[in-house]
Amino acid sequence: MDRRWIQNPNRCADEYLDGIEDFIEFARRHNPGATRIRCPCRRCNNTLWETIENVGFHLVRNGMIETYSIWNLHGEQLEHASSSNATRVDNVQPIVDANDQVMDIIQDVFPFASTNMNQEEQDAVPTPIDSAEFEQYEKLLKNANQELYPGCESFSVLTAIVELMHGKIKYRMSNLCFDYFLGVFKRMLSTDNCLPKDHKQAQKVLNGLGLGYEKIHACKNNCMLFYKEHESLDTCPICNESRFKMTSHNRTTKIPQKIMRYLPLKPRLQRLYMSTHTATDMRWHKEKRVDDDVMRHPADGEAWKEFNRTFPEFAADPRNVRLGLATDGFNPYGVLNQHHSTWPIFVFPYNLPPWKCMKKEYMMMTVLITEDPRRSIDVYLRPLVDELKDLWTNGVRTYDK
Repeated sequence: MDRRWIQNPNRCADEYLDGIEDFIEFARRHNPGATRIRCPCRRCNNTLWETIENVGFHLVRNGMIETYSIWNLHGEQLEHASSSNATRVDNVQPIVDANDQVMDIIQDVFPFASTNMNQEEQDAVPTPIDSAEFEQYEKLLKNANQELYPGCESFSVLTAIVELMHGKIKYRMSNLCFDYFLGVFKRMLSTDNCLPKDHKQAQKVLNGLGLGYEKIHACKNNCMLFYKEHESLDTCPICNESRFKMTSHNRTTKIPQKIMRYLPLKPRLQRLYMSTHTATDMRWHKEKRVDDDVMRHPADGEAWKEFNRTFPEFAADPRNVRLGLATDGFNPYGVLNQHHSTWPIFVFPYNLPPWKCMKKEYMMMTVLITEDPRRSIDVYLRPLVDELKDLWTNGVRTYDK
C-alpha cells in the first residue's frame, strides 16, 4: 500500500482523502469490534483514543503524523512491513524531548539573541538587540537550563511550567484548581525543588515569552478611551463622567470605571514568522495553493484576486499578511447573569493553509470588551485600527525564520 499521501500538504486532495479511507479500513480490519482506536493526527499524536469516525475527521482537519508510515499501533506487524511501501523504522524521527522543545520556543521568541551568540563565536558584527529584551532572554535561558530539583534530567524549571500551563489551558482549569495541584506537586517533590508555588509565580516566569496585553481605561458611557492624547485625563471630555470610581480617601490606588484589554497585533503576527512551524505556511497561499478553480481558501475567491489587482505591490510579496476580523457578544455566566455580555474581537491570518487559518491556535484575540459596547464598538476598535493603519502604511520589521 502506497503511503506517500501522508506527506501531501493538501488535505482536500483525492489522494489524501482516499488514503484516510484506506487507513480507517485498515484499522477496522486489524481491530475488529473496537469502538475506539488511537488517533494518529498531529494533535492527538497517538496518545488519545477516539471513535473511528472521529479519527477520520481529525485526520482531515489536523493531518496525520508525517513519520507514522508504519501503523504498528493499529495492528501492523513491523517485520511484515514492506520497505517499498513504508519508511524503515530507523528513519522514523524520535519523539522530541520536552526540554529541546522549550529551547526551540526560546530561540523562536528571541531570534536576534541566539543569532548574536552564534555571531560572537564567528567574530562577526552582532545584530543590535535591546538590553531589556536580552535580559529577558537570559532569565528564560537560566530557567530552561536549571533542573527542577537536583538530579532531575527530564524536566527543567521552564519545561515543567510550560507543560503544567499547557494542561491548565487545554483542560480549562481555574486558577484556584491550578494553585491546588501545583501546591500538591511541590509537596510531592524534594524540598529543594524550584517549582513555583502558585499560578501567579508561574505566570511571572513565562512573561518573558511575550504576547501580553494592555489595560486601557474607558469612559463609563462608552464615549471614548483614555488613550493616546486622552491618556492623562481624569474625566471624560464628552460626558464629564469621572474616569475612576469613588473610593475611600485612604485608598492609594484608583479604580477605573471600565477597562478594555488590548492585545497588540504586531508581536503576534511577527511570532508567525519567528517560528519554524509557521514561517513557511505563511507563504502557502502563493507557493503551495492549487489553483484549479475550486474554492477551498479565501485566496481562491474573486475578492482576493481583485485585491491583488488593485494593490500589485502588496501582492508581490507573499509574506505580506492578509487578515480577517470578526466579533460577537456572548454571556459567559449563562443564566446566572442574563444581562452581561462579553465581546472578544478576533483576527484571522488568511496566509495560512485552510487546515490552519481557522483553528483556534491561530485565532488572535486582539480586544476584549467586558460589557456590551452597543453602538460604540468603533470606540473600542480604535487601538486595533491605529495598529492596522500603521502596519499598512509603514509595516514592521520582522525576523523570518
